[in-house]
Amino acid sequence: MTAANRPWPTPGIRFCPCLIGTADLESGAGLPLTRAGLPPMETNTAQEHSLRGSSEVKHFYDGVGWEQHESGKTYDRHLFGSRARGTLQERGDYLREARVRAAFDPLPERPALLECGAGGHPAAYLADLFSEYMLLDFSQAGLKAGTKVLGEDGVVAISTEGDMCRLPFADNSYDAAFSANAIYHIPEPAGQRAAFSEMMRTVKPGGVAVFVLANPRPLGFPVQLLKRVIADTPLLSTLANRLRPKPPLPYKPMTLGWTRRALEPFGMVRMSSFAMASMWFRRHVPEKHVGRPLWRFLLWLERTYPRLSALLGNYVLIVVRKTPSQG
Repeated sequence: MTAANRPWPTPGIRFCPCLIGTADLESGAGLPLTRAGLPPMETNTAQEHSLRGSSEVKHFYDGVGWEQHESGKTYDRHLFGSRARGTLQERGDYLREARVRAAFDPLPERPALLECGAGGHPAAYLADLFSEYMLLDFSQAGLKAGTKVLGEDGVVAISTEGDMCRLPFADNSYDAAFSANAIYHIPEPAGQRAAFSEMMRTVKPGGVAVFVLANPRPLGFPVQLLKRVIADTPLLSTLANRLRPKPPLPYKPMTLGWTRRALEPFGMVRMSSFAMASMWFRRHVPEKHVGRPLWRFLLWLERTYPRLSALLGNYVLIVVRKTPSQG
């Protein structure tokens, strides 16, 4: 039986596959919270250098990110989650979870998983595939929230506070590693490359690492593509930053070509679509009237042409099988 055919926790309850959306983080529009309610962040150059993941992200999540908002959701979910999820979105989330699970096949007996950067939204739907589940985040508040979520699903996980750019684990410690919607919040490309390198270092030869990342050049969403081109062009970016509200978190998705080059030294890299729709699309296009056929079309593309959809859509699933020769 393959991983995709096994039963797992009800989809959509604990996991939002498009937790961080390009549109909202690009513009800051419609976000009632930037850094309101947070105490001033102390600047420590030496600390920032050692914490290459981003002290800005840590400050947000240790401050209010996992606190309860008046809407009943966490601030993270309130800012970045979908406003309403129809049946097609739920079906899409279910199929995406199945694809992530299938990406880990085959697994050895009693496999161990390392999940990096999950915070309060760990991938509980993967837990039944593994005998050991290590949850790592540099936010203590995130670890507490994530452990609670897993516990409510009956999952016993070990949690460790740490920076994914400098993992506190020995080489070849885990059979598999997973990270979703986290690495593109590391503001420097060198830091993102370090996170990839560290996660691959801890995976055993022949093991697999799975990443869910944003595609900054979604050919099927020209407005999103144009926004990222502007953001990645120094002069235009400076001008745009003066005109827009400051987003609550740093956001630096690297191109798929850059990401492939960063990961290829570790093994075979396979890219496919994770989710076509942007967060703006999820939040503003309802599953009724003209929106319903649009949602059906996007889901059809994801299922039928996953590699093409990786270029067209906003989120990609990247699977790296570590070569046996890697030490």
